[in-house]
Amino acid sequence: MKIKQNLHIHSQHSCDSACATLADIQKEMLSCGMSEFGISDHLHTHYNLCDIQGARNDFLCAERPASFHFGIEVSSVSKWECDQIAAGNYERKGDDPVYGLRFVDGPANSPAQIGITAEEIKELGIEYVIAGVHWPLYSKADREHAWEDYFNQMLAMVKNPLVTILAHPWDSVEHAAGGWFQSRDVKDIDYGAIAEVPQEYNDKLMNALLEYDKAAEINLGVLNSLRLPEVCRKKYWTMLAQWREAGVKFTFGTDQHAAHNNPAVLAASELLLDFYGFEDENIKYLFN
Repeated sequence: MKIKQNLHIHSQHSCDSACATLADIQKEMLSCGMSEFGISDHLHTHYNLCDIQGARNDFLCAERPASFHFGIEVSSVSKWECDQIAAGNYERKGDDPVYGLRFVDGPANSPAQIGITAEEIKELGIEYVIAGVHWPLYSKADREHAWEDYFNQMLAMVKNPLVTILAHPWDSVEHAAGGWFQSRDVKDIDYGAIAEVPQEYNDKLMNALLEYDKAAEINLGVLNSLRLPEVCRKKYWTMLAQWREAGVKFTFGTDQHAAHNNPAVLAASELLLDFYGFEDENIKYLFN
């Protein structure tokens, strides 16, 4: 099938390594035949709302086609973190406030939420919100705790009325299960945690996506990542195919952080989509 949508692209305004300009994004997406595409820069906490404001200013100043849209990618963070950052109760250590405070002294079981309000979404003209789990919230570094933690966070994102799309389901759970977030050592990445996610969790997520009418993201960056063993990539594709059969709708995103789009990722993804039986009717187009 032909990929005609890319809603997950990071511009140079994103608070990480992303460096693409809006002009290059527009030119390259149009050349790929995208009927709808958009930027979705990171908003982890309210601390980096200024990055989204900068992206919005750039977007408004650009000459752009109707197919170019303005979204964001929010992270699941804890209420405790949001409250601490809003009150200024943190020490500025590098970029720590941007990525939250959970590895300092956060309490366990603080509810997961996102760092932006409905009023701010409206004020900034944000057209869609992709919500992803990017780290554990205080869970222990083992598979059982990581699975439960990521499931609970994803479920909270699906239930959140401000969220449009669930980003890259289960991505980075391998880092949480092995303890990489604490050690930052590659030997502490447990890739088996992806391949062995209990079916019960996937079924519950599938049912929640259907109940709350949310789309799940087919993240082309994750699904084509050679850092993942093949068994993990197959696990992802099989899970998405099962969700498709139950009626879940999907969106596409390359999760681009580089300066330029990689057409090879799209070409490889189209072959995989055909292999796993995806068709255009399985995709949720937000603007067409």
